[in-house]
Amino acid sequence: MTPEIHRDILSRARSGDRDAFRSVLESTQKLAYNLAYRLTWNPSDAEDALQEVYLRLFRNFPRYDLEQPFLPWFRRLATNCILNWREKRRSTVPLPDLGIQDPAPSDPSQRLRQAIAELPPEYQSCVTLKYLEDLGIQEIAQTLQVPSGTVKTWLFRARELLIQKLKPHVETLL
Repeated sequence: MTPEIHRDILSRARSGDRDAFRSVLESTQKLAYNLAYRLTWNPSDAEDALQEVYLRLFRNFPRYDLEQPFLPWFRRLATNCILNWREKRRSTVPLPDLGIQDPAPSDPSQRLRQAIAELPPEYQSCVTLKYLEDLGIQEIAQTLQVPSGTVKTWLFRARELLIQKLKPHVETLL
């Protein structure tokens, strides 16, 4: 659990105080890295995406409303930034087409990661925030700035897609 950051530190960081910003960075680093890793499944990519998150935080901190809770705002900023970074990277780093299909991973957790990675971005965000970050529906809705009913729908659809993707692998185990 990420500790809530004192309002005075947030105010100073918002005003450009580098020491206060460093304190915010240190307080959110674990949360941001875990989120980046769970959306990229690659430590190196997570580190790269994290750089983008903190650059965007630095640029957007003046827009943060001190009357609002910080962590949901930061989580939303980080999630959107990581998803944008990932999409930009996918479109600029072409994968070679060798005509060879990658075999399905033999590790069940790797299969699950791959299936989650293949979900549409909004479903992937919901699944990551719900099951890997352990957020509630309201927190996810606040993070993604969508109604809670939308979060429930996306989670339902994501589970259905995951069942379809993983069903052949489960049947082979039975």
